[in-house]
Amino acid sequence: MKKIYLIIFTLLFSLCSTSNDEGVASLSSDTTTTSVIAEEDYPIVLTQCLNEEMGYNIATPFDIEDLKTTISQLSNSKDEEKQLREDVDYCISKYNLWSDASSLNPEELAKIYDENLELAKCLREKGLNVPDPSQQEPKVDLSGLKESKDDIMPLLQECGWQK
Repeated sequence: MKKIYLIIFTLLFSLCSTSNDEGVASLSSDTTTTSVIAEEDYPIVLTQCLNEEMGYNIATPFDIEDLKTTISQLSNSKDEEKQLREDVDYCISKYNLWSDASSLNPEELAKIYDENLELAKCLREKGLNVPDPSQQEPKVDLSGLKESKDDIMPLLQECGWQK
């Protein structure tokens, strides 16, 4: 009887310890990983891309404003500015940076933000209680105003706003 138990045990043991990897979790290189880049790291990723893939020598920025300042000082001519813009767009597209924004170009976003900041200031000078836009929401928020659209439109046009 002991022999039968020993044979069954040996048989079960050999069946359970087969050498094929079927059904076994593995850390092999066959898997692909997708990393999520935190938005505060976008300027660093953009800088690394410009340096490593496009041949620039840009210092690691503290934040997006620092990067904007640095990038704006890199080009000396229209051709250099055009090439820089293409390189920035390439890196933004490759690493899917700022994809949820209406524009993929951080310089363009900064321009829109600055223009809307001036617009909000002008509207306040004309008597409307308008908050400043933010970097995340560069649009001027007119939703809280009690004035009608017909009252607001002339003020917007006086402040330089165009449809």
